[in-house]
Amino acid sequence: MSKRPRLFYLDLVRTLALVCILIIHFNATVTGYFTLPHKLFTSTLPGGIYLGDFGSSLFFIVSGAALAYTAKEPFSAKAFYKRRAHAVYPMFWLAWCLCFSVRFVTQPGYYSAAKTPTLILTVLGLDNFAVAAGWVHTDFACVGEWFLGSILFLYLLFPLLYTGIRKNKWITWAVTLVLALALHFSGLDAQLIGVHLLEFLFGITVVGAKRPRLPVVVGAALVWPVLWAVSKVTALDAKLLCAVVSAAVFVVLSAWPKAASPAWLQRTCALAGKYSYAVFLVHHFIILQMVQKFDLAALTRKDTALLFGAYLVITAAASWGLYRLDVRVRAAAGRLFAR
Repeated sequence: MSKRPRLFYLDLVRTLALVCILIIHFNATVTGYFTLPHKLFTSTLPGGIYLGDFGSSLFFIVSGAALAYTAKEPFSAKAFYKRRAHAVYPMFWLAWCLCFSVRFVTQPGYYSAAKTPTLILTVLGLDNFAVAAGWVHTDFACVGEWFLGSILFLYLLFPLLYTGIRKNKWITWAVTLVLALALHFSGLDAQLIGVHLLEFLFGITVVGAKRPRLPVVVGAALVWPVLWAVSKVTALDAKLLCAVVSAAVFVVLSAWPKAASPAWLQRTCALAGKYSYAVFLVHHFIILQMVQKFDLAALTRKDTALLFGAYLVITAAASWGLYRLDVRVRAAAGRLFAR
């Protein structure tokens, strides 16, 4: 089976999501996690939507869409899990080992309170998720964020969701909606799974649809301002509000014609799509290391802008290096096991 061509709008959405996450983690770090005034970016979008939630929601949607788009037929859950593990874990382990080594040398005692058994969470890519969910208070969390744990759970469900959508999307949506909302409002998932399950399923559902027509695009474009107006007069669940707005933005961007996009934008989005996982793994660790020697309260707006530029350059270089190292390690492992 030949490899399917990349969809420009998926790379476009992924790029927008990546920009949001890069900004929010930079902003959170240089403001001492929002205890200091914002000097370059704010943490919310129009309508009061948290920038980090918006970027994460877009990532969940585009992840579901990309998996459904590239799913091989006849579909095999075993083959799917094998491909996902191969795509996720080697680079994660490389990034963790590199970043752990830096932190171990530069911040002796950082992990002194971590219990050795929690290394199992690290091996599984669940360490940051475990902290965010309250499973443990201190572990060996180093890279990956809570997002990695959440998406791994959704990967486990993908074969069921994908098969369900192909057989009867209405029943699949009805059952998933009930279960996801029950989980979300119960609080048992610490808001890390329920709503994101719906975003993930939305991506799976719409990626195979025809390009949305103008009335659909216009309707989707109006979702954000309408919900913003509604939120002014009545309280709306922040996570659900963000999920609906993110889905609407995805629909609008899916209608963006590649032919009408400048070449530089196409190349930028393709590169962002290629290196997004590597960027995701290292960017937060990098900015945390960069600000250790700064007096954050004394940073001026110009200082912050220069720091942001340096952060982007160093993150890009580190991500490229991690990607290339991952390629070489995989190649070496392949040669070793082929003997």
